[in-house]
Amino acid sequence: MPATRSARAPTRRQALAEAPISKHTGIALNTQRPTASLKSTFAVTKHSTDLVGKTKPKPTLFVATKSVLSRATSAPQIIGREAEQTAIRGFLCASVEQGRGGSMYVSGNPGTGKTACLQSLIKQSSASFTSVLVNCVPLTQPGQVYAAILRALNIETRADTALSELEQHAQHAKTPFLVILDEVDSLLGSRQEVLYRLFELAAQPNTRLALIGIANALDLTDRFLPRLQARNCEPLLLNFNPYNVTDITNILQSRLDAVCTEPVIQRAALELCARKVAATSGDLRKALDVCRHAMELAEAEHKKRQDDKENPNVVVMPRVSIMHVAKALSALSGSQAVQKLDALNFQQKLVLYAHVQVVASNTLDRRALGLAVSALYAEYRVVCGRLNMLAPVTRSEFLDLVAMMEMQGVVAVEALKNGRRGGRRATGCPGAADDRALRLLVDESDVRRALSNTPALAPIL
Repeated sequence: MPATRSARAPTRRQALAEAPISKHTGIALNTQRPTASLKSTFAVTKHSTDLVGKTKPKPTLFVATKSVLSRATSAPQIIGREAEQTAIRGFLCASVEQGRGGSMYVSGNPGTGKTACLQSLIKQSSASFTSVLVNCVPLTQPGQVYAAILRALNIETRADTALSELEQHAQHAKTPFLVILDEVDSLLGSRQEVLYRLFELAAQPNTRLALIGIANALDLTDRFLPRLQARNCEPLLLNFNPYNVTDITNILQSRLDAVCTEPVIQRAALELCARKVAATSGDLRKALDVCRHAMELAEAEHKKRQDDKENPNVVVMPRVSIMHVAKALSALSGSQAVQKLDALNFQQKLVLYAHVQVVASNTLDRRALGLAVSALYAEYRVVCGRLNMLAPVTRSEFLDLVAMMEMQGVVAVEALKNGRRGGRRATGCPGAADDRALRLLVDESDVRRALSNTPALAPIL
């Protein structure tokens, strides 16, 4: 999104979605209303009377349906994932519910239900333990995770003593506690000592700490933590495969049924959405987005046809058809480049935003020129300062971010010919980091759309 375009400030819920720590005391990770309250939450009535006696319409069934199709709304129930639920229940029963330690690594593509399944099962547990969720993405140094865990447990600490205090708490805590590290691959460093220490801490005798790491990569422990097995602290491995057509259809239908049994979206339209999403990514969040957009298209079409003057009190419920879903898929699915951009983590999106800012202020040909990595890093630091939410990563960590983006096919890093810094023509030859340029391999319009869909970037967009 262009920097000159105004945007509303993010809501508290959206801002916390990108925050480094989400605190949860007790055993419930999800503070949203239980499943049974979904119908009452979105109940549809014709009119209500406010304090001054005026009638004010309440949300229609169509508006309520769009609400339950939001990503932020908890699912009425976990559909499918029987094997995964059994594995997680077994881990909880053998570890934290018994006051013992243990570790598990949960992998899977975005939108496959990893966090939702964990939240549901932890909430169902009748045992007494504390659970905390730590988002590792905004942590600028892997070692900061020790203090982040303690603060999530409401324990004040200092950075230089956080590790020893966490070790003491793991051995002497009155109540067993479960630590969930979301995006745990953000803690990868040069020697992985932080991750080794955490998994070892969860494997020690008499420990009260159970650890669950969540990330997208299936082989993270094999590639980056090969010594876990030798140290006798290898975690249980659990992978969430992408959702299939049946699961996506049933999940969408269960959300619709939580509001009303009327067919707001045609069954054939739901199945079309499920087939398309399952064939590309199996990401449930994309299916929710497609349905919401299809409902908006149907609502806009309905408003054009409705004659408010002749029938001011008659509201005919529009229906979402296959045509609406097809249009929504075309508008939202986009190319493979869009899917790559959606899979980037928050720090990588900050790098892209810095690139957009520098290029927007440069009058040179964007397609033929690369942007010096040093100039990009300087702009990235400025962006972090404007965001005022997290400290910028070090230069070496910034180069690691760029290298990961290059492996994902989002950018290309090339050597620079002579010219001005920040706008020098690039070649395919290798060069030193200071003499290299970054060039986008995706359309800038796709980049802007991906950035606009990131709530935490709203303050600076």
